[in-house]
Amino acid sequence: MTTSPTALPVALPELTPTEHDEDRACIAAMAEREARLASLDPVVLDLSIREPAVGIARGHTLDDKLALLQLAREAGFRDILLATFDVSLPEVPQVDDVFVERLRAQGEDLTGTFAFVTIGTLEGERLVPDLSMEKLVRYGIPNAIVDVYLSTGSTPIADRAAFVTRLQRSIEWMRTSMTGDGGGPPRIYINYVDAPDAFFEDWEWMARVTKLLGGLPVAAVTFEDGRGTSFPFQVGAMTTLLRRHIGPGQHLLAHMHTGAGMENANLIEALLNGADGIWAGFAREAATIGHAPSSELLANLLRIGNTAVARRFRLERLVPIVQAMTRINTLAPIPEDFPMIGANAYRNMLSFFEQRAGRKMDLPAASIGAAPGWRITPVTSDAPVITGRLVEIGVAPAEITPAIVTRMRILMREDMRAGERIEYDRPENLRALFERARAQA
Repeated sequence: MTTSPTALPVALPELTPTEHDEDRACIAAMAEREARLASLDPVVLDLSIREPAVGIARGHTLDDKLALLQLAREAGFRDILLATFDVSLPEVPQVDDVFVERLRAQGEDLTGTFAFVTIGTLEGERLVPDLSMEKLVRYGIPNAIVDVYLSTGSTPIADRAAFVTRLQRSIEWMRTSMTGDGGGPPRIYINYVDAPDAFFEDWEWMARVTKLLGGLPVAAVTFEDGRGTSFPFQVGAMTTLLRRHIGPGQHLLAHMHTGAGMENANLIEALLNGADGIWAGFAREAATIGHAPSSELLANLLRIGNTAVARRFRLERLVPIVQAMTRINTLAPIPEDFPMIGANAYRNMLSFFEQRAGRKMDLPAASIGAAPGWRITPVTSDAPVITGRLVEIGVAPAEITPAIVTRMRILMREDMRAGERIEYDRPENLRALFERARAQA
């Protein structure tokens, strides 16, 4: 017994006026967010010299830091973190100290440079500046990013009043003791190290501290997700709260570590909810197992049509600069599947995956200095990929016929059915497959 197939509808259903209006509103909301990202001229504090050292196995030597500084400037960064002085065992010199001393000895222009510090302590009514604060003045670094902790684990409720006093007096001390860029006042950024913990525990306390900073001579409030565990909508809420309370002319910057795979999405969400930019390294290496680097954010802003980042930064050199930084940081081959800079980032296994100029949200390889290419996976690769990869390994295009390529695809399936797992992308294996197919085609 046979049944006739169900007849397809003659025409597609029309949208009702209400459905049409609701759909249009959804598209308009998306377009508004796209326009915000496209028009943003982001504030970026580069951490390429220090951020990787937190998480890499071998640390940095003086020569490493000198090379990273040169690469950061080549990428177009003007605001650059040189050192972190609020560390454990602060009395024991670090490579950071030797590095800054070398820059001073060779007469390096330190305009636009920063160092991480923390606030001082109180002895009665007197502020005792932290050693990190004193190093700012000693080394002549013109700007500071100041680590503070707001969660109850670090600043118990009973200590909050003293904390506020220490914070205000430390800002006053830096304003009067430091000389900023060009002889002017220093730029002081206040960083909430434990922002998610403080936000989830007592958002009102965080809001009040931020409102206080809104009336102080602070250039920016910054925050970070140190463990990388917040969801984008949570980061969006934090950003909205902080934005509401910072003062006129003050910037809001975000920093996201890798923990649960949401770091780049979290940065985008922060920007969409009022952040002015980021503080991050250009390469992915960082604390935890990495962070959302500025290279990936800037490339994604370029993807959405942002012209400011193309004007300010050497994005056509993005991939080679990041690769050079990663080689310095890890002394190891760059993982092939790293986003954007890995060997496979622009080596397509299926022609459908190729990013092309003129197609919305695609970012062609040449835009960021990457090399496009092809790679073979036996289950997926189609004729354009196989043809392109054969040319890459030196097979003359005139030798490659559609019949041979089809036969290569068939042979790969036969090999897998026979229990063989061959890495056909390797030149010697691909050429052998080509010769087998040519003999049979």
